[in-house]
Amino acid sequence: MDDDLPMIAAAGLDFEAEAARGLGVKVVRGLNRRRFLRELHAQATRGARGIISFGVAGGLSPKLETGDVVVASAVHTAEGIFRTCEAWSASLLAALPHARYLPVFGAMGPVLTPLEKEALWNETGSATVDVESRDAAEVAAHYGMPYAVVRIVLDPADREIPLSALSGVDDAGNTCAKSLFKALAQRPQDIPGMLRIAAEGRKATQSLLRTRQALGPCFSFYGPVVQLSCTEAPQDASYSGQNGAASSYFVFIRTWLARRNVIPDGTN
Repeated sequence: MDDDLPMIAAAGLDFEAEAARGLGVKVVRGLNRRRFLRELHAQATRGARGIISFGVAGGLSPKLETGDVVVASAVHTAEGIFRTCEAWSASLLAALPHARYLPVFGAMGPVLTPLEKEALWNETGSATVDVESRDAAEVAAHYGMPYAVVRIVLDPADREIPLSALSGVDDAGNTCAKSLFKALAQRPQDIPGMLRIAAEGRKATQSLLRTRQALGPCFSFYGPVVQLSCTEAPQDASYSGQNGAASSYFVFIRTWLARRNVIPDGTN
């Protein structure tokens, strides 16, 4: 193994990136998908041992609670499934004996409501949802790199994320208290929900830090630099980040809601 090659850690928020940092780790973070993908590709072309999606996630499985750790067996998307590297995942699970080994969902945007979470859980069986795992999986598959996911549950399946929470972070994933307070002033009904999220955030962050410490250098990766069999790209997936994928995701959610008679199906 070339010990000079870094491990790429894909994260969305500033506190996730800080937790992921370490010797031999190059963190790519942010919520602007086009910029995030461009940076992931740039880092991958320079060479890397592998790519890991690391951070917090929304719970989809009703059995998961805030702070629970999930090592992904696969990443489901609106277009298909990416398989994670079994050997690397086994190493992660050995370091994290309390973690669950379950599929996760890589979304194109925030999943805020229990209804959306229920849709994804029932249709895909994914245990958690986040917006970085999909892009990281696509890039890893494109370059034939080992890929893994470790996510900590932030909001459980029955928890709704207040709209004001989206105002609290910028495109780079930095938290902005001023913007959040401004949003809460306009939507005071979000205050109770934000207080719950804040409490859950502290618990999830503590779990995130403990998890990172347990994984050690390079996120418990001990395999060869390139293992082409570790990643599997969906036949219809694109790594270029076109808007069609977003449309597929929202059509997927809308179809499920229509079947539940929550919204009209629009076929008449």
